[in-house]
Amino acid sequence: MAIIDLIIIGGGASGLSCAITLASAHRKPWFGDRRILVVDDDRSDLNQAILYNAPGVSPGTTGTELLQELRTQLEQFSVASVLESRALRIRRHPDSGFEVALDDGTTPRCEALVLATGYKRWEVEGLSNDPVRHPRGGKSNRIMLEHNGIYLVEPDLHVAGLLAGGSSQFAIAAGIGAQVAVEILSDWAGKRTHVHDVISSEKNQS
Repeated sequence: MAIIDLIIIGGGASGLSCAITLASAHRKPWFGDRRILVVDDDRSDLNQAILYNAPGVSPGTTGTELLQELRTQLEQFSVASVLESRALRIRRHPDSGFEVALDDGTTPRCEALVLATGYKRWEVEGLSNDPVRHPRGGKSNRIMLEHNGIYLVEPDLHVAGLLAGGSSQFAIAAGIGAQVAVEILSDWAGKRTHVHDVISSEKNQS
């Protein structure tokens, strides 16, 4: 199996926001032929929500509807895809990057990894990083992964959304996902960068 540039585990607000932001940079000259894979087991807590206070989201939209809209938005980019599966184990590959064992029996390999699995459970085996108590979770059993302040747990291992310590709000989880994407894009570009939705021009492609 070819090495995927980035795997995002978790297809909720933060995981999809991260993927959309990353994929939207596909025309940048430094993006190259990179590929992004979202692994999702359809257990996002957003499925239980009805949103009334999320910026830009019509009041009364269900979380399930919003997740589908985000997936549809991601589908416009051929550089990204979603795989319906559950990550069981992660290990660092002896050469570089990570190998992810999925419940469908496949073991895709990636150069970098984003964990966006929420703050209620920790089921992925193989990592040396243990979650700690979430400081904003409201309940004692909410968890997060410690990071360096810009959502990097260790080299090439990022954390996003509620698992990164964000509060349980759609806008916050999605915003952290986008910020993680900007950090990854800056690494790919070799300089601080971002992706704005503006009128296309030669300048904006640099």
